[in-house]
Amino acid sequence: MSPPTVSVVIPLYQDASSIAVVLNALNAQESAIAFEIIVVDDGSTDSGPEIAKAAGVTLLSQANAGPAAARNAGADRARGSIILYLDADCVPPRNWLDDMSAQMLTGGFDAVVGTICPANDGVVPRLIQSEVADRYRTMAHAFDGVDFIAAPSCGTTRALRERLGGFDETLRQAEDVEMGYRISQGGGRIAFVQSAPVAHHHQTTWQQFMCVKYRRAMGRIEVLNRYPDKRRADDWTPLQFKVQVGAIGLAGIALALALLMWSLSWVMIACALGGVAVILGWPQVKTTAVHMRGLVQWPVGHVIGIGFVLARAVVIIAGVITHKLRRVMPRRTNA
Repeated sequence: MSPPTVSVVIPLYQDASSIAVVLNALNAQESAIAFEIIVVDDGSTDSGPEIAKAAGVTLLSQANAGPAAARNAGADRARGSIILYLDADCVPPRNWLDDMSAQMLTGGFDAVVGTICPANDGVVPRLIQSEVADRYRTMAHAFDGVDFIAAPSCGTTRALRERLGGFDETLRQAEDVEMGYRISQGGGRIAFVQSAPVAHHHQTTWQQFMCVKYRRAMGRIEVLNRYPDKRRADDWTPLQFKVQVGAIGLAGIALALALLMWSLSWVMIACALGGVAVILGWPQVKTTAVHMRGLVQWPVGHVIGIGFVLARAVVIIAGVITHKLRRVMPRRTNA
């Protein structure tokens, strides 16, 4: 039997509630391309592995080592010339396999990154999708390729993986970001595929969402330490966003000085810097308001957008500070 053209690798960890739907969607692909499905159980304690095994896919098991290690284990076993990665809670549309593979089979690209859409509704899911849509709008103009990969829906050629390696298993966060940077710096081309968004259940509460932002911020900082040339901007995070976060950071310092010195001048400076951050984030505010239509009134949508722009910056700054403290503390302890 000839090997499949495409291997779909799915890391599995505590996803019993979604893996069956994902596998059914893959089996319903409207494609003539021969493909295999490899599920890698990353130490799950729920019934996810049994569900995957019953579906007849190739099932690998390992002690919990993180999604990067699980994807690499699946890719090591893969037989296809194209390796697609799909998260176990992301349901692909019927054109996913064809559209994601096409750019590597005939489009001259070495890798692809797909998109996500919400599988649930509510203020927070719409807020998450509004942020994602804002970033997609920027990436859509990079016709010659992007420097970013998002793990929920992505892929590489086998040749590229053999040349540059797989996901960095030392990272538990932002391992996909590191992969994207490594591919672009290594001369690979990453296509942005918008035509086959996978459906993902977004977080439903502000607390869940901000906790995710916090963890991702720390992971992103670790990756930026390895790729300092990306600190200014990449295709996912434009310079304008980083200036906005910087303005909020300076506003926080100004507020602290206002409290220490009991100075109205510093309060005014803090407010001015906050205003600058909102102005820089206004495209996101407008996108948020549009996504909130039918759920909240138009002015409320703008208020939610402004609150999100400010809260997001604060959480990211907290993640950056925590990461730096973790790097400094061991040195002091060893000293």
